[in-house]
Amino acid sequence: MMVGRILFGLVGVASLIAPATAAEYFVSTSGNDSSGNGTLAAPFRTIKRVLSTTNGVVKAGDTVTIRGPSGNNTYQECDVRLRVKLTMRSYPGERAHIYCPVSTPDSVTIQIDPGASGSTLSNLEISGGRYYAVMMQTNWYVGGGEQGTGASDILLQDLLIRDTGRDGIKVTPKSNRVTIRRVEIRNTGTIYPAGTSLDDRNADGIDNVNGSNMLVEDSYIHDISTNGLYFKGGAADVIVRRNRIENTGMAGILVGFDTSVEFFDRTLNPQMYESIRGTVVNNFIRNTDYSGIGLYAAKDALIANNTVQNAARVGHSALYFGITFQDWDASAGRPANLNPRILNNLFVQPSTGLCVDVRYSSELGGLSGLSGSPGTNYNGFGTGCTFRDGRPGSTLTSAGSLAQWRTRTGADANSVQGAFAVDATGHLPAGSTAINAGTTVTQVTDDIDGQARQAPYDIGADEYGQTQSAPTRANGSQPMIRGALGAAATSVSQAASPTATAVPTKPATTSGQGAKPGSVSAAGRMLARTGATRPAIVLAWIKFNNWLETLQRQR
Repeated sequence: MMVGRILFGLVGVASLIAPATAAEYFVSTSGNDSSGNGTLAAPFRTIKRVLSTTNGVVKAGDTVTIRGPSGNNTYQECDVRLRVKLTMRSYPGERAHIYCPVSTPDSVTIQIDPGASGSTLSNLEISGGRYYAVMMQTNWYVGGGEQGTGASDILLQDLLIRDTGRDGIKVTPKSNRVTIRRVEIRNTGTIYPAGTSLDDRNADGIDNVNGSNMLVEDSYIHDISTNGLYFKGGAADVIVRRNRIENTGMAGILVGFDTSVEFFDRTLNPQMYESIRGTVVNNFIRNTDYSGIGLYAAKDALIANNTVQNAARVGHSALYFGITFQDWDASAGRPANLNPRILNNLFVQPSTGLCVDVRYSSELGGLSGLSGSPGTNYNGFGTGCTFRDGRPGSTLTSAGSLAQWRTRTGADANSVQGAFAVDATGHLPAGSTAINAGTTVTQVTDDIDGQARQAPYDIGADEYGQTQSAPTRANGSQPMIRGALGAAATSVSQAASPTATAVPTKPATTSGQGAKPGSVSAAGRMLARTGATRPAIVLAWIKFNNWLETLQRQR
């Protein structure tokens, strides 16, 4: 009898501590928020009804499945906000479209809060948002919020993100381990009228400020108003691999960039490197107005087996070592790029263009784009493209040849120059001199198609002779077709190209530093992130960053 009582008691305790079973709720354009109960037979009408803090139904671990039948799949909802860990997805075989008009003031389409860490967005079309289509929010800030975190361990997969007001995806500080997989991002910057100057545009594909361990893979980013993607502000251990990026008004991929000092974690990164141990491999980048791949205050970067075609059409170079001003703040670090490894990359460039450029500026006591060796070798450069090193003491401050670059830097001893070509998908033709011209790189085991590399490696993103295949979305439909725009697609359609002289100047202030917007205090823009309503959170972040990022154009 005593044993039976003990067993009964244990069962009772177990029932109290057992986790609640995760639920699935359905939303449909034919549903009803009043009479529906969230079942497949009686779905809700709006996504925000499911997520509401007043009459919502979701709990951590639940799934929200959104019906998206052809011709009746659009949900016009702004500020869809995930507050707890959820999976949000389309119904199998369908694709739901969540749309927020860019005319909606201070809006994002979907925001993921730190409390929703671990969430997944899958097989959705997401468009609009005055500022962002998808935003990872943060509670971290300097000056009392150092224990806060951002929305982390987020999976964004099999998405179409398009026609955004500004950025496609925004990653805020300490939003770590965000995975972006098989995502297409296109047509950012729709809030800007055609012809808006580069200095007045700020609409990237992916904008990551101090979010570490981000993974971007097998994605297609194209027709972007400014940069394809960047990770800056001290973002560490980011991996960008097997992506296609084309038709950008600024750069393709930036490893680091230029960040205000208050977004750095100075305990982890006292020297204020913009990027630490970033890895960029097996990407095909083409038709960029500025650098194909740029490095800014990047430490220990690996840039390997990428193909860059027709980059730097307006300014900079296909591979660019830039400088960072970090808001001209007196306490900033502004370090030079340090210890890069740049191997097996193919630069298919016009004969009159710059292949590599190391920037130097005499401002702020002298700023250099590179400390020490560029770490470049086994690369392929287009015939006639040139090289420059602007650092003090350089004999190559004007454009020079590959031989002169080797003499100046001691780099690229095994690199080659020739009339390289690739097709519209970045693949090598038979007989290319890039075949077997590379070296083995431990961190690179496959090519842009996910096919195994074979030693000796080919130069560029493609390993010739391997089966070509486009990455396929998880539900088996809508393959990520590369090269759909065709070889003739050479310009960004939503805005006029900037001019070669479009380099911003430092704002004049009595202190010699960049002025902050007077309407938003430093404390206000950081503390507001913990507020209960999204507009207060987003306004503080965005208005400051919009000012800052248009100020910090590529140097």
